[in-house]
Amino acid sequence: METWTLLGSDTKRQLLHLLKRRGQLTLNEAVAATGLTRPTLREHLVQLERDGLVYHTTARQRRGRPFLLYRLTSAGAQLFPNRDGSLLGRLLCFLQKEGADDLLQRFFEQYWEERLQAAQQRLQAADTLEKRLAVLRAFLEEEGFMPEIVCSAQGIEIRACNCPFWETVRHTRLPCYLEARFFEQLLGQKAVRVTYIPEGSPACRYLFERRQSSR
Repeated sequence: METWTLLGSDTKRQLLHLLKRRGQLTLNEAVAATGLTRPTLREHLVQLERDGLVYHTTARQRRGRPFLLYRLTSAGAQLFPNRDGSLLGRLLCFLQKEGADDLLQRFFEQYWEERLQAAQQRLQAADTLEKRLAVLRAFLEEEGFMPEIVCSAQGIEIRACNCPFWETVRHTRLPCYLEARFFEQLLGQKAVRVTYIPEGSPACRYLFERRQSSR
């Protein structure tokens, strides 16, 4: 409910509910459903798209001009009630009780290996430290970490201000261990974790000492 309140607009909430019920929505359909004007609805949809809750594609028809078709993003869909977190927790408990710890570890190792390969591919075109860190920040943002990266004379500090695996971490710390290893492999340095969200800190903070050969 708090997330919905933060939207700050009954019209935005109405549009999101329409998109959820119908799957997709044109501007004309939004006008017919809400009785509001096209400019007003267009502005709200632009804002929702800017916030990552809605995206649009261009649809063509046999006659007339192309039109925009709006849909919910994954983040938009997550605003609606679901029991994924609870179900995941029960699944993890079940696997642990069944003695499938090795299977769990292989799963999370594969997950982080895929993240590592995706990040390394993006970093190939970055030829300076500043560019590499900018690419890394964008990648972590997409993954839901709400990252902050700070460079100083002492080195690099990466702050993950959100844990996208919170329900998982309640049952196993494997994602935490593998997250640290992900940063180490990506930056080629040993990571020192100085604060930890599961221990009550507002962010997981990793420090990397500055090296003269860093790029």
